[in-house]
Amino acid sequence: MAQPVNDSTSDGGQLYEAADTDELDPGDFEDAAEEESPKVDGVALRPNTLIPERGITGFRNRSRAQTVVLVGEQKTGKTTLLAALYGLFCKGPIGDFEFVSSQTLYSFAERNHLAMLSPDRAAPATPRTSIAESVSYFHLKVRQGEVVSEMIISDRSGETFEAARVDTSLMDRLTELALADRICFLLDASRLTKIETRAAYRRIFRQTMRALIDNDVIPKTAKIEVLVTKIDRVSREKDGRDLLAEVTEYEEELIKEFGSKGLAFQIHRICALPRANVKLGFLGMNELVGRWASTPADSDISPQPVGDALRHIDRLPIVWS
Repeated sequence: MAQPVNDSTSDGGQLYEAADTDELDPGDFEDAAEEESPKVDGVALRPNTLIPERGITGFRNRSRAQTVVLVGEQKTGKTTLLAALYGLFCKGPIGDFEFVSSQTLYSFAERNHLAMLSPDRAAPATPRTSIAESVSYFHLKVRQGEVVSEMIISDRSGETFEAARVDTSLMDRLTELALADRICFLLDASRLTKIETRAAYRRIFRQTMRALIDNDVIPKTAKIEVLVTKIDRVSREKDGRDLLAEVTEYEEELIKEFGSKGLAFQIHRICALPRANVKLGFLGMNELVGRWASTPADSDISPQPVGDALRHIDRLPIVWS
């Protein structure tokens, strides 16, 4: 016979047997799912790797941060952009923003190391995020003057967005979109203007935006922007073609098409890794950090006065009538 867990209960309730406790639902504790941090001399060390999906809610509850979701096909520059943020802050401030801290420094450095020039590579490169990996998040805390702000940046394989574009039943798997304060669609300027790829890529980019909008997976409160990447590759004329003019033309088409549907968004051009035109430099990164670090003002939750409110005595004639 199983032994009771307690001899008695304070309210005279029914006792649980030891065998019964195995079937009890202990509830969902988010911290229990997270791996314990390693300890050195009794001090827990933060691993500084990516924040997993299971831990992002707890992180957002502890820290007020802007959540930025990057949306783009394979090789549009998501990983390169993350590597550039780390690399630029390693050299000093980006614009008016100084680096304060990050809980994902190891992962930032991991993304950045292949983007650095070395003797055995002709050009810098960055690793692709695998489709086998679920969504995870980078963390960055910066300071502008006396104002400190934090941002969380999603990292998901471009192949996942491709699959969701083709099969919209997969949209529910893009769980990061529901958390987004800002959604950034990455538009590859090189693929947009290359003769071999431009027709298909122009169609695919529109379809991706349309699929996310039509399936209502974008929060109404999220700010939307299109980041035109790899501007260094289109900054010069090629075969008598003005590539920047072609990019501008497509930008105007996007504004006309989606603006007519009531979608408000902005378009920004960036160059996170200038290798085709080194003289161009890191274009648009100062402004990008400024947008992503912007924190909404605190909501005013104080009670508001009611104008011309009736006193209880003023309501008596209505009660008596």
